[in-house]
Amino acid sequence: MGQWRPVSNLRDQVSRHPPVVVFFLSLLILSITFLCIGLYSQNHNIKNPDVSVDWNRVLGSIAGFKFCTHLNDTNAPKEEDSPRMVEHSDKTNISTSSAHVSLLVPLAFIGDVPDNTAISATMLGSQMGMKGAAAKASVNISLLLHTDITDNQTPAGTQRSRPLTCLHFTALTHVFPQTPSPPECPVSESKEKSAPPVRAAAVEEHKHNSPHCFSLNFTPDPRLTVLLTKDEKALCMHHLMLASAALLVICVLVTLCGTFPSRSPRSFQGLDLQKESLLSQ
Repeated sequence: MGQWRPVSNLRDQVSRHPPVVVFFLSLLILSITFLCIGLYSQNHNIKNPDVSVDWNRVLGSIAGFKFCTHLNDTNAPKEEDSPRMVEHSDKTNISTSSAHVSLLVPLAFIGDVPDNTAISATMLGSQMGMKGAAAKASVNISLLLHTDITDNQTPAGTQRSRPLTCLHFTALTHVFPQTPSPPECPVSESKEKSAPPVRAAAVEEHKHNSPHCFSLNFTPDPRLTVLLTKDEKALCMHHLMLASAALLVICVLVTLCGTFPSRSPRSFQGLDLQKESLLSQ
């Protein structure tokens, strides 16, 4: 019978079973990770993982495309590269299933863009980061160029200008994200451009370098991100603490099992030799 010597028995088990040691360390690291994530979530803002599409993602996807005018030029992209304009012939359907939205968004234009111009294009919902049925819908967008409007206030009370653009959307109601949206464009700003917008095609950044194409620079707005509430963070921490405690209990049980003595293969070989000698007699 072996004696219960925890330290020496545990050292012996570690040297004989490396896979068990790796498994034990993996559980311990995972438990500590859950504990750290739970503590981190209580003191920091965390994006809600259940909200896959918000306005920041939509605007960021729009900024990932180039908008090219002069569609009849040979070097410019063909109009078929961009979906056709959405036509709403049924006026009764417009009021019930589609919507027209004018939002003041943090988009700035890059390159030489003519002043006092509006650019219109049509994009698929999938190009704007939408999923499900909204990914197959077409969205008309109109961008009012060179629209810098003062938005933020400094702690001293003075206005600080930030590049904002008035962006018009026309699409089915279910296409728009049901999350906090940017502010609406001022009435004077939305009516300022009376000339018809210039038709443009939305193409991927790497496809065209035409001088008639321009890009957008997007600055994410933290106010448009859906964060976890206090109750949701408390529930998340509760589940993480339970998972961490369960893993720690398993680690303790594995450690206790390793402190008990076990017969080595040599002892079993010695018993077999003794049995063979007795049988030979």
